[in-house]
Amino acid sequence: MSGTRRVRATFSHTAAASESGGSFLDLLCRRFTYHTREEWIERIQDGHVLLNGASASPDTPIQTGMRLQYRMENYEEPAVPISFSEILTQGNLALVHKPAGLPVHKTGRVFVYTLANLYRQHRKDPTWAPLNRLDVETSGIVAFARGSEALRQYSPTEPGTLWKKFYLAVVHGEITSDGSVDFPLAEKPGDSIRSRMHPDPHGKRAKTLFHPLSVRNGKTLLRVQPLTGRKHQIRAHLAAIGHPIVGDKAYSLDGRHYLKRLEKELDEADYAALGASHQLLHAVHLEIRNQTGEGIVGTDSEVPEDFRKLFPDLDLSSGFNFPTTP
Repeated sequence: MSGTRRVRATFSHTAAASESGGSFLDLLCRRFTYHTREEWIERIQDGHVLLNGASASPDTPIQTGMRLQYRMENYEEPAVPISFSEILTQGNLALVHKPAGLPVHKTGRVFVYTLANLYRQHRKDPTWAPLNRLDVETSGIVAFARGSEALRQYSPTEPGTLWKKFYLAVVHGEITSDGSVDFPLAEKPGDSIRSRMHPDPHGKRAKTLFHPLSVRNGKTLLRVQPLTGRKHQIRAHLAAIGHPIVGDKAYSLDGRHYLKRLEKELDEADYAALGASHQLLHAVHLEIRNQTGEGIVGTDSEVPEDFRKLFPDLDLSSGFNFPTTP
């Protein structure tokens, strides 16, 4: 989606220990890159940016716990799709459909139109917060919890809590049998795409299972189950075995379309080469259980149109097996 939305909002940030010691201006420039250094100086002087609720000079030293507040006016935020939908609610838990292109949390340029903000507004309750995140271009289920206690007990890092996730992915090439990938993953120093993950024996343990559902025109529709939760795990693992996800700008075609997009908009020829306007990865099924077995389970049948263009017979009402915990 192209275009912008003009927004007005106030945002806050509490300085972490790693951010102490630098100046007020340095923190702004490093963490919020959508304004230049000169623009931040102007906003500080105009009183649009406060430190601990008061005006401060650009060279004020930052200490851990200092609270920065920025009043944003007439900022043109990149337009993103906002057609999220509620799949299921159960007590203090909810499963929400995220369209491809909508960020879950704030990014370097998108602050207001995030799934987290939109869902809180929908529920008229600021205590709802996401339990997981999906890449901006990935569609599918995001789980929300209401209140700090629900966030704690259903967190994927909470001991004894079960998270069982399944995705649909369309990949380049033909895969005709079940398989698994268990390469440890890590970022690679010097990579032109800094966030990209690579197989690395010294990286973090990661394991992904996959099952082919359909093969058509040199592409395969997979059901994928990540058994661990590493950054870009599914994308990196499938690319590492020679089957990158269709539309993945960072992990297919040497990442050249990702790098081009940093400089200018991609054109029709670029998207034709990629095979889709966004990466064809959809978080289709999620089960969450706490230590006592309470939780939520659901399926997101709102698959993006690009999936159905390549696999017109895709039908989530039959032929899909998502095992649930007894």
